[in-house]
Amino acid sequence: MPGFDHGVQRGLDAVVGALIFGVVSGALVPTLVDAGLLPAGLFHGFVVLSIFSTVMTVDASRYWSFAYLGGFVVGVFFALPLLSQTQFIGPMDWILYGGTAVAAVLLRVKIHSSEF
Repeated sequence: MPGFDHGVQRGLDAVVGALIFGVVSGALVPTLVDAGLLPAGLFHGFVVLSIFSTVMTVDASRYWSFAYLGGFVVGVFFALPLLSQTQFIGPMDWILYGGTAVAAVLLRVKIHSSEF
């Protein structure tokens, strides 16, 4: 079963992946919309997709071991301050990823205490 180090890697990957996705979509989508190749409302679909992905991560956390979950939380909170040094991660990202980590822990603790 994957342990703490795998969880750290997943937490780092989640934040870095979101950063890359945000940079690419933030630069590419407006250019394609201005060129008339994409509909203007498509960017909002990316936001919804990101929120859905976060909810799925929290839901998947019910199957994680406590060591893996701890690593995930450490990875997220290690990556956010480093990436906050750039201009790509703002307060909303802190809320989204911090909330994901906290929700995953709360769900796991609830499941463990109730033997769900």
